[in-house]
Amino acid sequence: MPTTFETPFADLTNQWIEASTRAFSASAELYTQALKAQADATRELVETYAGLSSQTTERTAEATTEVARESGRAAQRATRRTATATRRAAKRAKPAAKAVTKAATAEAPIAGYDDLTADELVAKLPAQSQVTLAAVAAYEKAHANRTTVLERVAALTGSEPAPGYDQLTAEEVQKLLTSGDAGQAAAVRDYERRHKGRASVLEAAARNADAS
Repeated sequence: MPTTFETPFADLTNQWIEASTRAFSASAELYTQALKAQADATRELVETYAGLSSQTTERTAEATTEVARESGRAAQRATRRTATATRRAAKRAKPAAKAVTKAATAEAPIAGYDDLTADELVAKLPAQSQVTLAAVAAYEKAHANRTTVLERVAALTGSEPAPGYDQLTAEEVQKLLTSGDAGQAAAVRDYERRHKGRASVLEAAARNADAS
């Protein structure tokens, strides 16, 4: 059954979206406030020149009305921009959120993984295939993120000396060596030393490597 863990990265996506929304909303609010202040200033002009001719007062009042109308339109535009930006941010964040969720709920790549100490896990790594090592790296980064484990995985990660090598038995590797050259034997020897360290394979690799 998949194991679910809380990770320090799990809520980063939501936090980023919320922060972006607050920033856009604040920008829209400031813009609206500026326009409102302009409209208020215009209205003050109307009051100041209330004693002037009715024609001047009427024109000033019309200008005030237009500024107020523009303020409303600007607020609506700012609100639409905020909503659009938030939707885009959420859309861009979805892949990252899915990746975090997938890694956090993935099944452990090694039996009893979550109960193993770093040292115990490191001791098991050489016997793992390249596929399992990649899974261990992803799982470890999403959970405990232990440096010793990740460094050991990195040291063991590399190309197999032959396609499907990690799935071969000792006998199958020995047969492979008999049909290969000294270069392949040397590659098998080096890879086997870093990983499973099977004595029969190392002996066969040494013989074939020295045969050159």
